[in-house]
Amino acid sequence: MSNAPLAGRKIAVLVESQFIPGEIRLYRERFAAHGATVELVSRLWGQASARFYSTVEPGVVEQPEWIDVDKDVDEVAPEDYAAVIVSANYTSVRLRWSERDDVTGANAAEVARGVPAARFFRRAMQNKAIVKGAACHGLWLLTPAPDLLAGRKVICNKVVLADVINAGGLYTPCAPGTPEKNQVVVDGDLVTNSSWHATETFVDAIKDAILAGPAAPPTAPLPPLPEPRGKRHVLVMLSEWGYWGEELIGPLEEFDRAGYTVDFCTPTGKRPNAIPVSMDPDFFDPPLQRPVTSPEMAAKVRRFDDPSTPEGARLQHPISLAAWFPERPYYSAPAFVRLLEAYNRALEAARDSIARYDAVLLVGGSGPVVDMVNNQRVHDVILAFLAAGKPIAAECYGVACLAFARDMNIRKSIIWGKHVTGHCLEYDYKDGTAFVKARNTFLDFNMGPPPYPLEFILRDATGPDGGFHGNFGHPTSVLVDWPFVTGRSTPDSALTGRKLIEVLDGDPPLRRWGW
Repeated sequence: MSNAPLAGRKIAVLVESQFIPGEIRLYRERFAAHGATVELVSRLWGQASARFYSTVEPGVVEQPEWIDVDKDVDEVAPEDYAAVIVSANYTSVRLRWSERDDVTGANAAEVARGVPAARFFRRAMQNKAIVKGAACHGLWLLTPAPDLLAGRKVICNKVVLADVINAGGLYTPCAPGTPEKNQVVVDGDLVTNSSWHATETFVDAIKDAILAGPAAPPTAPLPPLPEPRGKRHVLVMLSEWGYWGEELIGPLEEFDRAGYTVDFCTPTGKRPNAIPVSMDPDFFDPPLQRPVTSPEMAAKVRRFDDPSTPEGARLQHPISLAAWFPERPYYSAPAFVRLLEAYNRALEAARDSIARYDAVLLVGGSGPVVDMVNNQRVHDVILAFLAAGKPIAAECYGVACLAFARDMNIRKSIIWGKHVTGHCLEYDYKDGTAFVKARNTFLDFNMGPPPYPLEFILRDATGPDGGFHGNFGHPTSVLVDWPFVTGRSTPDSALTGRKLIEVLDGDPPLRRWGW
């Protein structure tokens, strides 16, 4: 790497009186070492230049220092800079001052947003190609603009913390024991610190953010679209707490035979793992009084559960749902309206990104009970496919996700009036229905009796005009009621995959089957 990675780049530093001399020196020296030029910018009040004095602090700055500034914040464009920084101490306080004498409780926020420095910083915030830095109190320039601060991870001086939280900023303190000089938080194109004492780390973080270039939207960090192996692209959702092996292998083999491209997704991006009993051909299922996994299927599941095999490598780097879809704020959160606006903006971008997929499959097992069934992000994925008119398939306890995926303004089940199947009451264990194994932990246990009888939930969710069909005593139970394809349990896995393929590519496309 070049010794001057920022050669030819310009950095704007917003200053005013009561700046900290050591901070300004570090900006100039450290950015110069990276090859960049620092330009000091302020409000000059119609003058060609202005002189500003530093803070005075016994033992640190005994006599005020002076700096000359000839760049007026109204005369320069943020787009001319690789980064825009609001310096620490009282810079942001003084730059928020307005000469207007008609400030009231009704227009105070509007006035604060309208001062030149705030307009400049807002414009920079709206451009992801510009890295923004806010040191210490610097976020005060942004707190009147919660539409830009809400949902952003930041750190700041404790004096401004209440304002930042009220504006919807996500205060993200560093780990306990982190030295003050290292207390810097990076959220894509926004870099913040808690004190000017962190300036060296702050500068280096801004340098790295500049070199990284504009980040992909944090709500849709999907990998580059692969070269299609076939005519369809399916998203497969898996639990990190244990999926039933055959409920992945069955439909996946059907997708592979059809030449479909498959992406895997887990709630937080951790590698999924198969429930141990689902790869044990000797496991005797108590409700059915027989083994439920053949030796051949057990061997296949073990290969997928082993990261060193070609099959297992396919699951090694799943998409993180937490990084892709946003989290809905609590209704009691400060600045809830602004946080909800930020959530909906991020949700819209995430929903747009499912355009690459033709269908979604929710794999069953007992793990989904833990991290998928009541996962709001999973619900939002389902609702996104529903709104896009794309088929949604689910197996076993994965079907429970459909019952709870509801528009929060309507709160009516999306399977109301539909016909579905799922893990029926006769399949429930008396002494434990949910074997759980969490990879890289010591958790490998039987959860006990069913946390809920899925059949009853589905009967209630489908309403009087729909219905649950357990088909107990029949070898398989798969239903198609557009746009839903639901499979009861393990023996229905391959058939669920085949019926989803017929929904996508049948001639004519399948819209109703099994009831």
